[in-house]
Amino acid sequence: MIQSLEVELELCIKTEKCLLRDISQLDNYNNSLLLSEKYRSKSNIMKQCFDTNYQVVQQLLLGPSSTDTSNLLQKIQFATTNPSTSDNSQDLMLGNGGVTNTKQKEIDGYDTTQQVIHHTSRDWTSGSKSCREATNGWIVNALVENISTTIISSSSSSSTAGRRELRVLVPGAGLGRLAYDIATSTILQDHCGVDVHVEANDSSVTMAFATQSVLEIISSQQQQYMIYPFISDPTRNEVDSKKRFEYEMFPDDDALDAYRRYYYRSSADNNNNNSIAKEDTKTNTLLPNLSYTVGDFISTYSQGIKQSQYDIIATSFFLDTATNIYEYIMIMKHLLKQQQSSTTSLWINCGPVQWHPCALLHPTVDELYDMLVVCGFELISWEVDNEAVAYRHPDDCGSVMEGEERAARYTRSEGYRPLRFVARLVNDGEDADAADDDLSLRIEYCEYLNGVANGRGV
Repeated sequence: MIQSLEVELELCIKTEKCLLRDISQLDNYNNSLLLSEKYRSKSNIMKQCFDTNYQVVQQLLLGPSSTDTSNLLQKIQFATTNPSTSDNSQDLMLGNGGVTNTKQKEIDGYDTTQQVIHHTSRDWTSGSKSCREATNGWIVNALVENISTTIISSSSSSSTAGRRELRVLVPGAGLGRLAYDIATSTILQDHCGVDVHVEANDSSVTMAFATQSVLEIISSQQQQYMIYPFISDPTRNEVDSKKRFEYEMFPDDDALDAYRRYYYRSSADNNNNNSIAKEDTKTNTLLPNLSYTVGDFISTYSQGIKQSQYDIIATSFFLDTATNIYEYIMIMKHLLKQQQSSTTSLWINCGPVQWHPCALLHPTVDELYDMLVVCGFELISWEVDNEAVAYRHPDDCGSVMEGEERAARYTRSEGYRPLRFVARLVNDGEDADAADDDLSLRIEYCEYLNGVANGRGV
């Protein structure tokens, strides 16, 4: 971007010398009004901002400096590819329209400095709070509401009371905020009476290690870092040049407070949630069970070992990354607990149906509803927002935040009307586990069909 700006600067200087030479000789001529002068100033500031972002990304990707983060992120595990693939399985993956070389995966460009900064901004800064509340926050609230209803219903029909384990999967976890919010939810722990085990998943090693570093920063409770989230935005549709250089601090106060609330119980905390005395000791021995699995969703979670392992699947801006959406739906069904005793088995989703470039099927929202029903889900709730929700920051579409109008960042609105749904897996009384035993083989065949559709097979 710096190089592009310097090319524009050179063109500006030459153009102004050619076309504005008479104007430049006037007595009231103001040199600071020239576009070339503005470009010079922007170039200098941008270099400083890029350097700051580069230092932050380096810090995030170096990994934790100690083992203390095990309290927050218990482990990062790397999934193996489907064992039924060939001996060259290390070089192959499912999930992108046929078995393809990993270097050709759609995540090319996903592991860049720019993407780390964008995800850090959206997941861990105060400026993006309203965007998170409208998406991730809705998912957490829907989870709590449905779990609370289930517990009340089950407790009324049973005389035995006790804590139950709740296993939650968060595919496409990115920098892990949704998984973190679920794992540290004191409402789930204290009021719903469940022990939450959260497994985040993403295909990006970069995102996993950056998540681990952010969680170390949170657990240290000592420092926040500055980033410039908008510095790499395309140079078009901008309203105010100064907005490009706005900075954010991370982790946000809400994330830090969530850590304190989860780990500490004290009179000081009860009197003032925002201040915890330094001499307070950690009294919550039940640490959040949060792990991160690095691996392609299709090849990792279609395996038999993952069958009926989760009570809840929470997806945020993930659904439309599917090459073949039927694969995602059937894998979700495969993952959710299907035993007669299961009273949850919920898939909670929030996000657009934009369909990424790798997508081969592009169903509309109403068509997607019917697909879920056919595949064995009952839709508890289903809606599309009337108002757009900004993906990264409320200024991206001039949103209203905390009752005040926000100045638009662009002449074009950058937002989505997310599809929100809560789907429960229907137990039809049949031996669903046995019916899913060959899912990995069927997924492989679908991947072959995807490859044919992409012109990569016959």
